[in-house]
Amino acid sequence: MGAPKQKWTADEEAALKAGVIKHGAGKWRTILKDPEYSSVLYLRSNVDLKDKWRNMSVMANGWSSREKSKFAVKRMHHVSKREESPLPADNDVKSDEDAVDIKAHEVPLMPIPAPIRSTIR
Repeated sequence: MGAPKQKWTADEEAALKAGVIKHGAGKWRTILKDPEYSSVLYLRSNVDLKDKWRNMSVMANGWSSREKSKFAVKRMHHVSKREESPLPADNDVKSDEDAVDIKAHEVPLMPIPAPIRSTIR
């Protein structure tokens, strides 16, 4: 399934950083074709550059990829809970007339029955 993974050298990382500074993130083909960097990055594809840049950016933020994925999951749960809320999303109350009685929007909680356990063992 493709070529075996090659560890990135410090020269390759430096060339990638310089290429992004010169051409911008996302211009991976342009960076590879630039004569200034092509002699160092000749073993890399545009996808290699994109992936390495993403990983370098995550590490620069102080997050490992595992921490970043945990944050993304938490953020998704937070957004989905907000979308499911029966209250209006607009919390910007302009005056007392615009204020809404929150208790009118509350839904009573229904008790959850305890599981039935057998006494026979």
